[in-house]
Amino acid sequence: MNRAKIQDYIDQREEQRADLYHYEATDEKHFQLNGHAYELVKEYRHAFDGEEFAKRFSNILSKYDYIVGDWGYEQLRLTGFYDRQNPLYNPEHGVEAIEDFLYEDCNFGCAYFIVHNDSVHLPRQHRRRKRHSRGPAIKERRRKANQPDVKHRRNQHAKRVRTGKHQQKFVIRSRKQGDKD
Repeated sequence: MNRAKIQDYIDQREEQRADLYHYEATDEKHFQLNGHAYELVKEYRHAFDGEEFAKRFSNILSKYDYIVGDWGYEQLRLTGFYDRQNPLYNPEHGVEAIEDFLYEDCNFGCAYFIVHNDSVHLPRQHRRRKRHSRGPAIKERRRKANQPDVKHRRNQHAKRVRTGKHQQKFVIRSRKQGDKD
């Protein structure tokens, strides 16, 4: 795949994403993205551009209390951080880690901004079903009712076939009259 084809794919994806999120500025520090309220907390070197923020935004960022956007090589990168009161809080992605993130992971002196999410949308927790110890962990396919038990199949033979370097499968075929193992 050459660079021109990759760039075409990137351009197509940007066109698809262009209409997903709608940016509306309510005042100098507050704005809405698809009706969801945000507040611009800090801006360094005029980094905040609402339209670019809307282009790069993803639904996964709505679970974070703070979103940091930094510019590097003319690309906007968005990273989320949790407040201490958020049930998903962990120290690596907490508010206290924003300054470390800016010093360690961003380009030196790059333009950045910090946005506060006014109403966090926590993802729903999926409950996992408990595994019962009533049967084997591997479910076997049921054989047809008219087939005899494996021990009594005299008219079939199994053959191992290699499908790759470390892969194999077994093929069961009907044995012709007169064939023996």
